[in-house]
Amino acid sequence: MIPKGKGHEIPVETDEVRNEDTVSEDRDKTGLPETEGPVVEESWAEKGGDQLTREEAVDHLRRLQAEFANYKKRVERERLQIVPWAQRMLLEKLLPVLDDFDRAVASVEGDNSSAAEGMSMIRDKLFKVLEESGLERIAAEGEMFNPDIHEALMTEPVEPERVGRVILELVPGFQYKGQLVRPSRVQVGVEEDGE
Repeated sequence: MIPKGKGHEIPVETDEVRNEDTVSEDRDKTGLPETEGPVVEESWAEKGGDQLTREEAVDHLRRLQAEFANYKKRVERERLQIVPWAQRMLLEKLLPVLDDFDRAVASVEGDNSSAAEGMSMIRDKLFKVLEESGLERIAAEGEMFNPDIHEALMTEPVEPERVGRVILELVPGFQYKGQLVRPSRVQVGVEEDGE
């Protein structure tokens, strides 16, 4: 509790201009040290404007700017690498869903019910969205077997012109922006055994 008659004065803002002596007296009352002008100017003045020191400071600032520019470039480069990687991971997780839709549509093929038609439409819509995101189906049947994009699960003896070609696609393969997401699992034609 403040004793009666010993209150604290609260400064009131006014429009009147105060001279420097009054401001100096107020600083003394607050107990804060007096400072004149910016601290940076004093430090340069104290050092006598040493040219070498200024050059070092400018050099240091330039280095900091270069480091920051390099940091920004690195972050942007990493972002450009992470986004496609994340999209590819999501597409990998959605491929089994697409496979399930393919099997479901194949199982109701020939059925003219609205449920079969709706399932087919949903499958087509999902595949269209994935294609627009950059997913591409790998060509398989009739193509030459390519171990980079095809995985041979079975072989079958065939006539000479079909040797080394994909005879049947068992599971479709996909690429995302030129990178393999899943190879096509296929049956490959081989030479017939001569008796």
